[in-house]
Amino acid sequence: MDEREAANRAAADYLARLRQRLSEGKSEIERQKASVDETHEHLAGMSRWIEQTDRQLGRERERRNGRGGGS
Repeated sequence: MDEREAANRAAADYLARLRQRLSEGKSEIERQKASVDETHEHLAGMSRWIEQTDRQLGRERERRNGRGGGS
């Protein structure tokens, strides 16, 4: 193998490794995006639960205050 062939082979090997790393990087980005989406959905659900609980506690406070003031 002459120098030119060796250089071409080295470049081809480098590009193959680079493409593999790029593919793995894209897969990792997709995995992280899915994780972020899942976390966002979870936080939105927790926010709804907190709001609902706050409303329920407010109604309970009003009920107790209304009942306690009438006694």
